Amino acid sequence: MKDCPNSKTYYKRGIESYKKREYDEAIADFTMVIDLDPDYTKAYSYRAQTYIKKGDFDKAFLDYTKVIELNMQDANAYYARGKLYDEDGEWEKAIADFSMAIKLDPKHADAWGFRATLCSERGEYYKAIEGFSKEIELRPNEPETYYERGRVYVKTKEYDKAISDFTQAIKISPNFTDAYFERAMAYLRNDEIEGAIQDFDKISELR
Repeated sequence: MKDCPNSKTYYKRGIESYKKREYDEAIADFTMVIDLDPDYTKAYSYRAQTYIKKGDFDKAFLDYTKVIELNMQDANAYYARGKLYDEDGEWEKAIADFSMAIKLDPKHADAWGFRATLCSERGEYYKAIEGFSKEIELRPNEPETYYERGRVYVKTKEYDKAISDFTQAIKISPNFTDAYFERAMAYLRNDEIEGAIQDFDKISELR
């Protein structure tokens, strides 16, 4: 940050206001920082996060775009803007931003996961499997990711792999009823009736 009078004070106060959920005050402070130092990317990023908390996605989008203009190597800014594109239904632009985030930071698990979800919704199942697999490699103890990859395996009719993923999701989260249901359906498709019955019984027990 440039040695601007009071800019650090405004920035620190903005963060404290954000943590206290005093969003209008936080935005005012981050805006003051930006007025004093127009190239300070962290102030734009925090202000964008604050705008999102207030539901002002258009202003958040502009701030993340500004961050990217100032620093094209900021993987998190591409990822955050990609989520906003996703919310607005601009999926190709969202995928492009998630892809850029991954290019800049290959260990960005969230970007891998969000891109995989969009690929699945677009019917690009093998790209989705690749993405969820990478997310699992980076974050192996997240049951939701195994669950989502399992659902894609069902779509590609790879039922043994789907059952394996749902089983892993259940192992990590034993009360994951949706995983029991999806595994039961995969068992049925795989002509494993007894396994399906056991899972349906388990769902009844959990509920």
